[in-house]
Amino acid sequence: MSPESSTLIRAVRWSSAVRLMESLVHEVRNPLNALAINVEILQEKLARAAGGEVPPAQAKNLVAMREQNGRVNGLLGDFARFLAPPPGAPSVLSLSAVLHEALAILGHVTRRARVRVAVDVPEGQAAVAAMDPSALSFLVLVPVLRGVERTPDGEQLRVSVRDEGARVVLHVQDGGREEGEDTEVEEALGATAREYGAEFHVRGSQLRLAFRAGSMRSEPSSGGEPT
Repeated sequence: MSPESSTLIRAVRWSSAVRLMESLVHEVRNPLNALAINVEILQEKLARAAGGEVPPAQAKNLVAMREQNGRVNGLLGDFARFLAPPPGAPSVLSLSAVLHEALAILGHVTRRARVRVAVDVPEGQAAVAAMDPSALSFLVLVPVLRGVERTPDGEQLRVSVRDEGARVVLHVQDGGREEGEDTEVEEALGATAREYGAEFHVRGSQLRLAFRAGSMRSEPSSGGEPT
């Protein structure tokens, strides 16, 4: 099979997987929403049966049910937004904020791999010029996941964001080998970066993505005009 055919097949498979994932998220959320409604109904019935207040032991169980329901619902939302996002209108986003969201989503992965993550991001917004949010999510999540997978058990992964004026840079330094051949992951990252005008460099444990810097509109002050 030619490389072109392999690439086409992978693209079609991924496109189909995205559509299936979107449907799966919708189907799982329906019973979660129904469960949330029934928890509230149950609380009302328990309160009436107890003369106004739900007994402490049952109230604790209801709180736990709400928390777990909300947690799963939130995970599904993150999954849909980062792993199966539809293309969106170009917008200016904070690279620091997107990185923090990606790290939160990968929290379980890093803990399971026993990889320590050191994060260094600027206090400012580190704004990226307007681009498809789904593409930016991909270009942030995948390098971090790559770094986690390359870092040995117990070692450290370093992730940083730097504002270099005309460019906003994501740097990932993992604990893996310094040298190695590029895989489909690096090829996909490079192709996506080129499509959106970003600079992509990778050499072994060092990965660098430089995005065009943008400008985020500041919040309007009280009684004033937005700047």
